[in-house]
Amino acid sequence: MKVLVISDIHSNVWALREVLRAEKGFDLLVCAGDYVDYGVAPCETIALVRSIPGAVLVRGNHDKLLTEIYESSEYRTKKGHDFKWSHDNCLKMSDGDVDFLRALPIHKSFEADGVYYMVQHQYKNDYSTVECRFQFDQFWTEHAPAVPDGARRCMIFGHSHRQAVHWLSGDRLWLNPGSVSYRRPDDPEKTAQYAVIENGEISLRQVPYDASAQLAAAKEYLEKDAMMETELQDFFFFFGSAKTSRDPLVRKERGE
Repeated sequence: MKVLVISDIHSNVWALREVLRAEKGFDLLVCAGDYVDYGVAPCETIALVRSIPGAVLVRGNHDKLLTEIYESSEYRTKKGHDFKWSHDNCLKMSDGDVDFLRALPIHKSFEADGVYYMVQHQYKNDYSTVECRFQFDQFWTEHAPAVPDGARRCMIFGHSHRQAVHWLSGDRLWLNPGSVSYRRPDDPEKTAQYAVIENGEISLRQVPYDASAQLAAAKEYLEKDAMMETELQDFFFFFGSAKTSRDPLVRKERGE
């Protein structure tokens, strides 16, 4: 059985399409949350994920944030340097898109090839990780079903955008597939990251994608002076040529 594991798509449907194109023939899609925000195509991203039958999906912190912003209607009044990508996404999404995000579970379990997995976006409400077998067992007991003796147990997390597998012992490990969309400021690697679990073997993979649509949207907001500067700076780093996410906005980003 081939399981495709992704996380942190962040409204980047172009990156998601490349991952799905690269891994045709998977049997099960698993996503550890954050389908929206910090990208420009929330509706297309949600529609593509929803079109995949039987997918194992959980809610991320940005998904929760956007449902709250949408319900408050604050995005309708934000303008100029108070405007963020979350507000952009809310203006684009439909009630149905928001209902989908709201209905996603916090955690979910599944079985593949006799191996049991649990998926949740974050271990805690921060960037901490499972550091020992005690924490693993405690978390599993609280959030996942009991498993047969000898069955390997794996927890899948997203959130950090850092691709890794951590083994705590033979049958206790956790996996982060990385972000489909973008890295952290200290990591200049710009491909779409994901993981594949095939016949129980874990493989961490990457695929390049075209980020021009994301960058073009940031440039358009810049020209109109219609978004918070730090939000735009992040896009010029993630999807353009800025050296860090906090570089001053420069003339070349305007195309001058």
